[in-house]
Amino acid sequence: MIERALKESPATRPLWHAASCLVLTGMLAVLPAVLPAVLLAVLLAGCASAPPAPVAAPPSSLIVERQWLQAWFRGTPVRITQRADGRVAVAVPLRFCFDSGRSRVKPPLAAVLGKVAESLHRRPHASLPRIAAAGDARSASALGLQRAQSVRDYLRARGVPARQLGPPSSTADAEVGLLMAP
Repeated sequence: MIERALKESPATRPLWHAASCLVLTGMLAVLPAVLPAVLLAVLLAGCASAPPAPVAAPPSSLIVERQWLQAWFRGTPVRITQRADGRVAVAVPLRFCFDSGRSRVKPPLAAVLGKVAESLHRRPHASLPRIAAAGDARSASALGLQRAQSVRDYLRARGVPARQLGPPSSTADAEVGLLMAP
């Protein structure tokens, strides 16, 4: 077992090689005298090395997520911003989200929600405390709630745990609004 550790350790591999050479050249008698000194030198060299430099703290996880989402939706009408408190807001204009009078998610909104779901999978401690959708002029509040529930259901179907999702709500803004919190 010690022999295997000596062979496989990067620090002792040269020592093992030197010992092997001594054995092969018939200088086995010198090995007991040299081995402790070499081993001590290797151990002291390991103790004398400087401690590893401190690793810089990684940037806020939501900064990374905001940048990633912005890269995906650059050049589209999707707005992704970061608030002063660190939360990330995602706003998708209503005309890209649902057909008039309907609550079924349209493909452009589905693309955004798919990427938001990926972010939430990568950041299991993050959440969406705000899931808001607007209704049509005729039935703003009730339809808005149905649409927000459709958004929530869509995210759940993509594997986002319920604990990461807030309740659906209606908004007066003509958009689907999501707010991601750390």
